[in-house]
Amino acid sequence: MLTPKRKIIISVHGIRTCGAWQKQLASVVSENGWIYYPLDYGYFTIFHFLFPPLRHSKVSWFCKEFDKIKERYPDVFPSVAAHSNGTYIISKALKTYKHIRCDKLVLCGSIVRTDFDWKTVFERRQATLVRNEIGVKDVWARRSNLLAWGDTGPSGQRGFERQHDRLRQETFSEFAHGTFQEYGHYRNSWLPFLDESMPFEGEKDPPWYSEESVSPNDAARWSAMTYYYQYVDRVNQAITSGEIFDGGGTELVPAKCLWILIPKTPGKASKKAITQFFDRQKLKLGRAGKTDPRTFRYQGGNIIYDIPTTLNTLCFLDNRKDEELVDAVAEFQKWLDRLIQSSRSQRVDTVAVKQMESLPETLL
Repeated sequence: MLTPKRKIIISVHGIRTCGAWQKQLASVVSENGWIYYPLDYGYFTIFHFLFPPLRHSKVSWFCKEFDKIKERYPDVFPSVAAHSNGTYIISKALKTYKHIRCDKLVLCGSIVRTDFDWKTVFERRQATLVRNEIGVKDVWARRSNLLAWGDTGPSGQRGFERQHDRLRQETFSEFAHGTFQEYGHYRNSWLPFLDESMPFEGEKDPPWYSEESVSPNDAARWSAMTYYYQYVDRVNQAITSGEIFDGGGTELVPAKCLWILIPKTPGKASKKAITQFFDRQKLKLGRAGKTDPRTFRYQGGNIIYDIPTTLNTLCFLDNRKDEELVDAVAEFQKWLDRLIQSSRSQRVDTVAVKQMESLPETLL
């Protein structure tokens, strides 16, 4: 199956919880068409947190989970929202595993050391922007270094010491350790940040340049419906009404059937490619319908032909290569067949869908 390149949001919870806030965030993420991965490493007690080997084990766990997501979506750079111990996990992962590259990072209730080297993270192109939410009343962030001395810090209550233009820090005077967990806060504060256009340091295009809000398969279905109702339906009406004319619109053509030719890739449905194909077949131009006519190709007999130019629009969804969109074309054909074969359709006897690659060398 063709993998969509939509934005991905990963969330990581803290200790003594399984992250109820991650479920709250799910509706906000899905409403914006993003793919959501709320990672859950289970209930982690304070005693687990106090033991360094167990604390560090969750860093390697995150790396494995991140790699699984990247394996499935290799062209997408996920954003990460982390709380409390989740901020510790993601910061350690970035420091330890240089191959981990994210788009945006949202830190809340952060227990990352205040002197953390974000400059190196940005220079290594591991993140485009970091948002650190500072809660003045966050007691747990302030005391975290007492539980893991030297390995954590009160960055969620005091902020990071080293400033950087890619590090955004916002102070909330009334926020405690979990005050951020509100639907309105996600929408008003997180979404604008996550949606901001920012490339990696030293690069020109933002990571989402290769992503799209609608997958090619979704676009293929919409294209199939548009083509059916705007073209197939009208040409069929012209056939049944005896309104199939030559290019000049004066002589009748004895058409009884429309053959829709489906190329293998969207690029082969471009205007130039279609013109070359019909010229090789020596087919003439005709018009269907007296008012608001549709064009077709023909050469004697009772069959007229068309190649859906709407397929070519799939090429402009993102920066995929033409041959990578074969599945999307197959989806277009599948949905077009469904519409034609529908019980509400009257086009079964007058319309046929054919793959160009399976046709004989000449249509005549």
